[in-house]
Amino acid sequence: MACDVTSFRLRFPEFLDDTIYPDPRIQLFLDDTLEDIGTDEYRWCGKYNRAHCYYAAHLLILGTKTEVGDVSATSGAVTSKSAGGVSIGRTVVAKDLSSSDDMLSTTSYGQQFMVIRNGCFAGVLVTC
Repeated sequence: MACDVTSFRLRFPEFLDDTIYPDPRIQLFLDDTLEDIGTDEYRWCGKYNRAHCYYAAHLLILGTKTEVGDVSATSGAVTSKSAGGVSIGRTVVAKDLSSSDDMLSTTSYGQQFMVIRNGCFAGVLVTC
């Protein structure tokens, strides 16, 4: 079963404020998500609804950040700061990540989506 606005808000109460996160905006990101994860629920080993919700939440957060002018929304977490000379350091996670994984790793929602995705699409297991 695909994620809908009601189950999205139930799973993520941080998005309950419908003035900041109106239903049509959440639905837009739920629809966008389907273009990336597809509609074949059986491929997701019973975790399709969760994957759909987490990926949509990830996109919604990125969209909200860029909407308010944070064009660095896909940067890693801040690891160091300065003030006078204006300096900032961000995490870079490069081991075994594609560029889309880099983008997903920028939010806790994207990270959870990767856990679900990687558990369902781990590849072929060969045992001896």
